[in-house]
Amino acid sequence: MALKIETEKEFNLDDLKQDIDTTRKTDRWNDAPTELKELFHKLEWNIIDGEHADTVGLINPALESQVSARTLIAGPMATGIAEVGRRFKMDEYFLPEVMMSAKCMHAALGRLKPLIIAEKTEEIGTVVVGTVQGDLHDIGKKIVAMMMEAAGFTVIDLGVTVPPDDFIAAIREHKPKIVGFSALLTTTMNMQWETIKRITAEGLRQDVKVFVGGAPISQAWCDKIGADAYGMDALVAVEKAKACVTKLSNMKGGDPELHAAMLAIDKARDEAKLKQAQALAQAQAQAQVKAAAG
Repeated sequence: MALKIETEKEFNLDDLKQDIDTTRKTDRWNDAPTELKELFHKLEWNIIDGEHADTVGLINPALESQVSARTLIAGPMATGIAEVGRRFKMDEYFLPEVMMSAKCMHAALGRLKPLIIAEKTEEIGTVVVGTVQGDLHDIGKKIVAMMMEAAGFTVIDLGVTVPPDDFIAAIREHKPKIVGFSALLTTTMNMQWETIKRITAEGLRQDVKVFVGGAPISQAWCDKIGADAYGMDALVAVEKAKACVTKLSNMKGGDPELHAAMLAIDKARDEAKLKQAQALAQAQAQAQVKAAAG
């Protein structure tokens, strides 16, 4: 039986701005056995430091310890690549460093993809994803694609530097419920907007729900270009995608009510995280009072 390790709670990643020894002092992955917690820390830093030759050597022991592929991707791999994205956005990392981290992710995903596909549940719809024209980066997109597959979607990955015409052709051929545009560079993010314009001009906008994501992408950008949903990370993208094919399946792409429903999902998640943080703070305060009284 796979180990139950929390990956969906809001983690404080400030320690990753420093060094691996600082990371060891955090409470991240405390529900994992000590040796696995240390392994998760090493995997995070393996990705941050771009030590791709060691990646599979960290993945295999975790799998042998009954850690699921989904937990590895949504947990230490996601936190590691999130820090790489932060450093890139803050000009602390440049493309060579990002590419080294990407090699780590490629090595890990190559090992984990068969396991993710094996976890796939019932078929719930088709998703087309691609990195927009002019952008050669695909790590975030690949993570989203794999998590979508595990959730039950059939994923058509068009690859990188995908022109609008290829997205349009894929929509006509595969009849997806969702189309996802990824962009890592500020210089290519405008191609998400241009692609939406082309899809609209072809009369296909209502047929698909458009998701956007990537390091420079934000909810404000999603709002501006008329996309339906912003995928902040892979787990959020999957959550919203599931909603799109279940309770929101009757809504058309581009419908303002659909956009509002996606924002409501974010609001509900934020409120739940706030309640969790408040409950934790209250419990800690009570423990301190009890300790002082004792």
